[in-house]
Amino acid sequence: MQYTAVPLERYNGLDGFQLKLIALIIMTIDHIYYFGCSLADMPEIMTLIGRIAAPIFVFFVTEGFAHTHSRGRYLLRLYVCGVLMQIGNLFVNLCFPMQNGVIVLNGIFTTMAVIVIYLWWIENLRRAWREHRRGCAVLYALAMAALLLSIIPVQMLMPVSPLAVQLATIFVPSPVWCEGSIVIVLIGIGFYYCRNNKRAVAVFYTLFLCAALALQCLSSFDWTVVLSVFFMWLALPFILLYNGRRGRGMKYLFYIYYPAHVYILAVAASLLGRVL
Repeated sequence: MQYTAVPLERYNGLDGFQLKLIALIIMTIDHIYYFGCSLADMPEIMTLIGRIAAPIFVFFVTEGFAHTHSRGRYLLRLYVCGVLMQIGNLFVNLCFPMQNGVIVLNGIFTTMAVIVIYLWWIENLRRAWREHRRGCAVLYALAMAALLLSIIPVQMLMPVSPLAVQLATIFVPSPVWCEGSIVIVLIGIGFYYCRNNKRAVAVFYTLFLCAALALQCLSSFDWTVVLSVFFMWLALPFILLYNGRRGRGMKYLFYIYYPAHVYILAVAASLLGRVL
């Protein structure tokens, strides 16, 4: 079956800034639920709604990769922010413990960095293959496999040196232990190669989530997982509203707001937990 390309720019809708702002609000609702659970029971619908945010951000990471003037600086920015946030997570968890086992685990910057790494390597692999540099293409394929399989030596280090494992999770951008794991990374790769065709984005994302849900149900059926996947799918209408325009140039808003609101909520939950 062939699909006619439907460029995003043909449609009126929302620009990148507007969609990112919507995703920021949705993400904040999810994090209020998560950190609020350290104090009291919270409505489950809050975290289900929160499933909408990550796919929107992932889509715009692929847009950023496609349009950035320097992929190296783009990757470095995401990687450094990811490392700094992992270190910040450790500090907040140590100094501001929360009740009910709630800890700060947020690390979407690292996930974004992993997506960019794989997209860059795939692009380089394809270019090398077209230019008949087979050895170079094989090296890129091996690098992608090595990063994926880096979980094996890290697991082997666990009984020997927990510190080494902790350092690895901070500094090694693995598609396995990043937030959202390999599922979000694959969604990002799919979005990139479908990004100029709305129908392709819709078909890919829907089929991918159906396949992921089917695999999960083979091991155990859980209505919570079904609802979570459904709410992830609800990111699609927002993505399809994208009109291809960047919008207001506030590219550092997310880089600042994401860690700031996480730590404010975590510290507030910790302090309130001590007095309630």
